[in-house]
Amino acid sequence: MKTGIKLCGFKHLEDINYASSLDIDYLGMIFVKNLPRTVDINVANSAADICKNNNIKTVGVFLNQGVTEISEVLESVDLDVIQLHGNENISDYHELNKPIIKRINLSDYIKSDICHDADRECMYLVDSTNDQMQGGTGRSFDWNQLLDFAPESLFIAGGLKPDNIIELLRLITPMCVDVSSGIEYKIGHKDYALMSDFVNKVRTYNEK
Repeated sequence: MKTGIKLCGFKHLEDINYASSLDIDYLGMIFVKNLPRTVDINVANSAADICKNNNIKTVGVFLNQGVTEISEVLESVDLDVIQLHGNENISDYHELNKPIIKRINLSDYIKSDICHDADRECMYLVDSTNDQMQGGTGRSFDWNQLLDFAPESLFIAGGLKPDNIIELLRLITPMCVDVSSGIEYKIGHKDYALMSDFVNKVRTYNEK
């Protein structure tokens, strides 16, 4: 099984252009207002065009934002996938007619029956959390806890970077790995060497 790659948290067009030259599957942008990585709508629109020309799917990240608000974004930006990072009811968002990635914390995923459900209504992203943030902490979690819970069906995020991605892949083979802060030199600004290194390590491991 080939593990996909999602690079996330893009807000600068030059970073997006570079990322689109790499062998990635998804490029994520944050549409939650007033965050350090919030993307401008015009940049996002250009990014969608760039990614489509390079066979990369664009992912819009939202947090407890209603269908109407997300629809307004979709009128300006032709996103391929919607990522919900809050306490949303997934069924409310099916009318958007877009594939959905739903963030879920590790403990909730393990306690649920999701991992045994062959007919999932969305894709799931397991991330680390703390009391202040629902994901996006830049911290990893104990991947061993996923060994018996269908990790091959998940997006995995949380503290991933070039220095630890092989350790993860030796343990489990997720559907996709998701990185943001691990490829930055400061918040919202991507490090091209780290991006390239991360992608190359995943792809090289996939070829084994």
